[in-house]
Amino acid sequence: MFKELFTESPMISKKIKDLIQDGSLPITDKVSYNLGFGDITQTFHATDLEHLENLKRTGKSKKSISTFTRGLQKLIGPGMLTNPDVIAKLEGNAMIELESDAFSVPDGQGRRWIDLRNFEKIKGVSFLMDALKSKAYKTIYGFSKNSLVYPDYDMFEKFIKNPSFFDERWDELTNKEKSKVISIYIVNAENLMSNTMYSKIINKVITRNSTKYDEILMNKFKVLGVYSIENGRFAFNHENAQSIIEDMGYKYLGHIPKSEFKNVTPETY
Repeated sequence: MFKELFTESPMISKKIKDLIQDGSLPITDKVSYNLGFGDITQTFHATDLEHLENLKRTGKSKKSISTFTRGLQKLIGPGMLTNPDVIAKLEGNAMIELESDAFSVPDGQGRRWIDLRNFEKIKGVSFLMDALKSKAYKTIYGFSKNSLVYPDYDMFEKFIKNPSFFDERWDELTNKEKSKVISIYIVNAENLMSNTMYSKIINKVITRNSTKYDEILMNKFKVLGVYSIENGRFAFNHENAQSIIEDMGYKYLGHIPKSEFKNVTPETY
């Protein structure tokens, strides 16, 4: 799981429909601003050579990625789906900073979302999820009735508690209507995060633990340079790492052996 948080993989992209249905929080620039984030920060991003090739382009786009400032030793551990080959050092807009992993996932359109189901035990999170879902559920219900009026309360309660109803309604919508539901959901999330009551709930998620690793969602970033690491395809032979990285147009910052993984932070590397 940890590997999924800090490397980009199409395997973990989720459909926006599922994210809305689960009451996930989209991290947009406005959500970030309303939560008090947006500072320029230096972080690391672990990835493989294939994704490294496109990292500069990603930094210039509207997409956000998951990065970290501590926890490389934990990241390069057992149970990973694939091994990262390099660590890119980045500088950019910190959209949100969390003291431990946020279980964030990309939606395939450049946004990252926090799956709040992982934090339901925290007081207020279930309440926030219901608030996030409510307007979008009412909208999708209304569209399926060819109107945008609020549905009958009892019928809506049955609808919101039955996932199959949501799936059926979603499949009935045109692409224009689906875009409207998504837009309403995101605007609602941005507005909720401007409300102190809801932002306090997210702050509990952000600071729930101080662990050996963290997660910073970042966009509008530049790549300061790239380290090869004693892992992946450079585990035993990293002599050609510099030429490979420089051929991609990145500054080569050196090699990090496993003995140093626990010491890697933007301040020390």
